[in-house]
Amino acid sequence: MVDKVQVSLHSDVPVYRQIISQLSFLVEIGDLEPGHALPSARQLADDIRVNRNTVARAYAKLGEIGLIEGRGRTGTFVVGPRPASGDSSARHQARRVLESGIRECVELGLSAVEIQSLVMSLAVRAENDLLKVSCVECNADRAAYIAHEVEAQIGIKVKPLVLGGFEPEEERADLVLTTFSHLAEARALMSRPTTEVVGIVLGLRIQTLLQIASAAKGRTVGVWSGTDEQATTVLDALRDSGIENIELLDGIEDQDLQGIDLVVIPEEGTELTALRERNVEVIQCGEVLDAASIRMVSDVVRDMQALKRNRPTPDADHAA
Repeated sequence: MVDKVQVSLHSDVPVYRQIISQLSFLVEIGDLEPGHALPSARQLADDIRVNRNTVARAYAKLGEIGLIEGRGRTGTFVVGPRPASGDSSARHQARRVLESGIRECVELGLSAVEIQSLVMSLAVRAENDLLKVSCVECNADRAAYIAHEVEAQIGIKVKPLVLGGFEPEEERADLVLTTFSHLAEARALMSRPTTEVVGIVLGLRIQTLLQIASAAKGRTVGVWSGTDEQATTVLDALRDSGIENIELLDGIEDQDLQGIDLVVIPEEGTELTALRERNVEVIQCGEVLDAASIRMVSDVVRDMQALKRNRPTPDADHAA
């Protein structure tokens, strides 16, 4: 069944990703069953005329997601399809759509290999036409929040990424969203010519500001966050709201809290229990994506999607 694998050196999708997609597909549909021995990386590379390291990279990724495993000198074997996930209903629906079209192709006289090549080509083209958006942030909670808000309000899938937790060369986003404090770093990391990196603004919820303003009268407020950027954002928002006697905390140990009457921490902060055990009054501040940022991102997405769909298919060599 591995002889069905075909790659295009003229696709915007790297060859190793094409190999991953096709082998994953063959495993998922049962053409490659658990226990099936795969050819060596060198053998498959020779068969499809690509660099051996490219196939080895694809095998490594397939191993990471649990579809195949290397057994030393014995070789590389199929482990089995991934467990059903939350998107299984979408996969079943897609399978029904494909099955209907494939039956028509068979009736037209196309072979299984020809159909597979055609489906792969059309799928790659459709994937290329789809705008790929990522959100790069300093922590997972913030990245996930921004991704969720953009998805909910604009209707486009956003992949959350955490600084230091991904390989930039493996991310092929067309649009990267990040808060302004990480803008320079994100641009340096995601430096592909076709990638646009834009800054967005997070602000404190009005209810949070009112709660803090009411509790802070005549008292000293300490602001703490695991990241300097987030702490500074909260500090500036409180000062802009007219709240005085605010200090940026270096930590939450007893010596850091001397003279502090009220501590403000991020909504996702894990320090709440420790602070309350010390009988410290705590307010968790929630952030919200700025409305102007949402409008700006919506405009950028619309323009970039239109440009991408009208862009000619690239003919650059992506053999690795």
